[in-house]
Amino acid sequence: MSLLAVRWVTRPLKTLADTAEELGKNIHRPALEERGPLEVVRAARALNTMQARLIGYISERTRVLAAMSHDLKTPLTRLRLRAELLEDAGLRARITTDLDEMQSMVGGALDFLRGAASGEPVKPVDVTALLESLQADMQELGGMVSIEGAPLQPFPGKPQALKRCLWNLLDNAVKYGKRARVVVRDSDEQLEVLIQDEGPGIPAPEIGKVFEPFYRVESSRSRETGGTGLGLSIAKGIAEDHGGRLELRNRAEGGLEVRLVLPRSAAPPSAAATKM
Repeated sequence: MSLLAVRWVTRPLKTLADTAEELGKNIHRPALEERGPLEVVRAARALNTMQARLIGYISERTRVLAAMSHDLKTPLTRLRLRAELLEDAGLRARITTDLDEMQSMVGGALDFLRGAASGEPVKPVDVTALLESLQADMQELGGMVSIEGAPLQPFPGKPQALKRCLWNLLDNAVKYGKRARVVVRDSDEQLEVLIQDEGPGIPAPEIGKVFEPFYRVESSRSRETGGTGLGLSIAKGIAEDHGGRLELRNRAEGGLEVRLVLPRSAAPPSAAATKM
């Protein structure tokens, strides 16, 4: 009887601890059932309330920032039209260059925020077809992409989000590393997509920083390349939304390897599940 009583008390506590840990990885996880001893019920209710408040705060902040980024497009368009009226060709070219960079940053910010607020439903994704489509698109732009391996079965995920994630990773590999080699590894537990390039890599102290929005490694990701420093941030956010992770490492033979890990046991929340 004592063992049963202890188990009855400790099981909800273990569930509560597991939920708190998972909340840091997936803010949209289902709410915790409020049952068990009174203290556990109160703790579960407090955790659910905190989760709902965090979701509301993040959603509100995302909407505000997205609206601000969208509204910036109007004055940028006016400035571009006025720049065309300048008689000084040199000054007009410099202003146009600055406007192009600002336009790129605003567009990147909108993509970043759009991904954070995505309510796209979860569907079975044919990752092989997705990669081959991106490979064809990249080759049309002059990029070289090779694919090795294939998934064992479709992956349950958000198709457009995964497409944006993989495109950003391939675009970085081709832009900064000349070409991309994609290696797919699949199992019952997780799907791995490795993207390797032949570029200069990233200095070890900078690897943890490149996931920060608008951060660029100046030696290889300068303004002349047209990057905004949001590609990896967007990709990382999409990976985490699917319960996965994104890892970077410098290859011993040269170049950078990006490892996208997507667990099959932790499907992302559907649009319905996010409306708590």
